[in-house]
Amino acid sequence: MYCRMLVVDLSMERSWVEEIEEEAIKKYIGGKGLGIYLLDKMLPKGTPPLEKENVLLFLTGPLTGTSFPTSGRFVVATKSPLTNMYVDSHAGGHFAPAMRRAGFEVLVIKGRASKPSYIWIDDDRIEIREAQHLWGMQVDETVEAVRNETSHEAHVATIGPAGENLLPIATITFDKDSDPWRAGVAGRAGTGSVMGSKNLKAVALRGSKSIPIKDETNLRKLTSEIARLAMESPAIHRRRTVGTSALVEPMSRTGILPSYNFRQGYFHPIYGLTSANLRYHTKRDVACFNCPIVCGKILDGGGKDTKVEYESIALLGSNDGIGSMPELAKAISVCNQMGMDTISAGGIVAFAMECKDRGILHEAPSFGDAEGQRKLLEDIAFRRGLGAILADGVKEASKRIGKGTEEFAIEVKGLELPGYDPRATWGMALAYATSDRGGCHQRAWTVLAELDGILPRFGTEGIALKVKTTQDERAAAFSLVVCDFLPYDQNVIYPCLEHAAGLEMSEKEYLEAGERIWNHIRMFNIREANISRKDDYLPKRMYHDPIPMPPRGEDKVSLPKELFDKMLDEYYMLRGWNEDGIPEEGTLGRLGLSW
Repeated sequence: MYCRMLVVDLSMERSWVEEIEEEAIKKYIGGKGLGIYLLDKMLPKGTPPLEKENVLLFLTGPLTGTSFPTSGRFVVATKSPLTNMYVDSHAGGHFAPAMRRAGFEVLVIKGRASKPSYIWIDDDRIEIREAQHLWGMQVDETVEAVRNETSHEAHVATIGPAGENLLPIATITFDKDSDPWRAGVAGRAGTGSVMGSKNLKAVALRGSKSIPIKDETNLRKLTSEIARLAMESPAIHRRRTVGTSALVEPMSRTGILPSYNFRQGYFHPIYGLTSANLRYHTKRDVACFNCPIVCGKILDGGGKDTKVEYESIALLGSNDGIGSMPELAKAISVCNQMGMDTISAGGIVAFAMECKDRGILHEAPSFGDAEGQRKLLEDIAFRRGLGAILADGVKEASKRIGKGTEEFAIEVKGLELPGYDPRATWGMALAYATSDRGGCHQRAWTVLAELDGILPRFGTEGIALKVKTTQDERAAAFSLVVCDFLPYDQNVIYPCLEHAAGLEMSEKEYLEAGERIWNHIRMFNIREANISRKDDYLPKRMYHDPIPMPPRGEDKVSLPKELFDKMLDEYYMLRGWNEDGIPEEGTLGRLGLSW
């Protein structure tokens, strides 16, 4: 019931449908898991990410488009041009359910079009259309133009100028923030540049079929109860009101909010960036498909409707010294229209601003210069002037500039860090270092557990186990695919899978699937990027510079390298990897994997 894969070969200008074998679904579920399974099968070893042989995958899960709350999310997977590793980048919105209604669970895009093109999927009718007239357009105008040529009911995935210019921080955007529903963004590690390298400007689709469900009646009984319990959660009430911005003030008050290129863990004055101020400026609330949380908050970004989230507030706001919500929304709008990851973009600009502070890049803007920030963001998108030096991420920029700038290039495996300083949350230190796509908070988010005393703050006990088990569980959940924010009892997943897709799975099989997915990705990253312990690092600043803590920066905390290494050793042991971070044969055999 969940197995139909559309393959579009842009070089051959043809498409066809394949079936995904049931055994693969049992072992990998869907979404993230099927992404690594398929990419590993399809990608020739050592393929450069921007060559036509790389494969771009859009993957739903067995719960996508069903009555399960938050079932609008899905996965874009490919080999990343930023990290040279596997990346699964997740997006919400309404594109994925429409893809399933068109009759496809997976979309595989191969090859490279001979000229700018877009794909139009209207149920079983597949067309590759010329898009030279769309090339150079920003995101919103591309979505409008494609709908005018296809259908106003179409959901549209598109890249902006950053993707066309092959920035390794380019995104794929699904619909637009001025739509009445929530738009989605596959934001991290450069999926948009892979799409651009294929001369593919957009994918538009419309689906009118019913999604096949084994037992709709019993599925709805379970999912109605999940939705009811979610709506009784105070955490959901808060998120419905202010979205992810609820984190801003607590992160600043506990020393976790990155500010001034991770030079301190709080921002002063914080009030311009708080959730209350975001609520004041919010024009309307938007939701993904079948989502009771409604966490999307739309603000005015200089004349463009712009969704504002915590990570963008942290990286383009406090980390760049910007304390005004209206100015911040304008910077986010620039990133959205150019098709750039706001996390990486904010980190790159902060790096340049610190270079300015140190007398290294005189042409860079200063911290707090909102107009200069926006100009630099546009220059990065078009690879102009200083932007050309910065456009490939802080790791590459520090190599180009030299002069000791690698000491404050804030990245892990090439991916710029999100909005939690690892010196102030040691669980996130280990999570960043061991994340399967570089510096990422979504694989294991330990912040609340540390602040609530479930894990010791500034201690190592239990950290490695928490990170490892959370990574496995999230790998499975991201294969369903469901949202991070939905509170649910894991035991309800198994009957939902059976009722939705006829997939019978025990708790042991579910968690083992997550562990299998995690180890398979590690194997891929070893093969493609030579990943080992040497790469499971933190930015040098995190070991060398104690972080000033609120309220005035008089107290400082640090992360001793020897304690980080202790956590990493324990993590490897729990994973069944050797001391260099390579999976042992016994571990792989138990999971049905082999080199």
